[in-house]
Amino acid sequence: MATDPSFLKRLGQPLISISEQYLAFKRRCSGTVKIINNDKTVQWEGTIRPTALSRQYHIVIRYTLSKCPVCVVKGPCLSKLAEGRQIPHIYQNQTGIKGTQLCLYLPVVKKKNRVSEWQPTMYLVDTILPWASIWLFYFEIWISSDTWFGGGIEHDAVEDSRR
Repeated sequence: MATDPSFLKRLGQPLISISEQYLAFKRRCSGTVKIINNDKTVQWEGTIRPTALSRQYHIVIRYTLSKCPVCVVKGPCLSKLAEGRQIPHIYQNQTGIKGTQLCLYLPVVKKKNRVSEWQPTMYLVDTILPWASIWLFYFEIWISSDTWFGGGIEHDAVEDSRR
């Protein structure tokens, strides 16, 4: 199996610290950012709007060292917008943050020898935040078309929520 050259390049890069993630959010994003959990977690909370015609979404991005980052949409309620339909590419939310946890990238899948698309050498403001905006863009299209155009791999929401 061939390895993606960009993945190999990222392996040689240093891990980005919680304080560096914090400063990147502080410098580049409006909203609230804080370091919690004995300096092991950074959490940003703010609003994003996928397009000029989109509604605003209140989201939380949380990243703890040695864990995958999570993104939760706190409002508006995506389930209400979906009007009873099962929303594609979400996780069963076990974060403690009220809202819908989005599936933004392929996580580590040990059974299938897959490496996560997100790595701790990446800034959250350059990856998770824009990926959330893109996900919400496709969600808005899905609401009106009932077809998910955002790609991705089908997964079991319960199994994958333990990330």
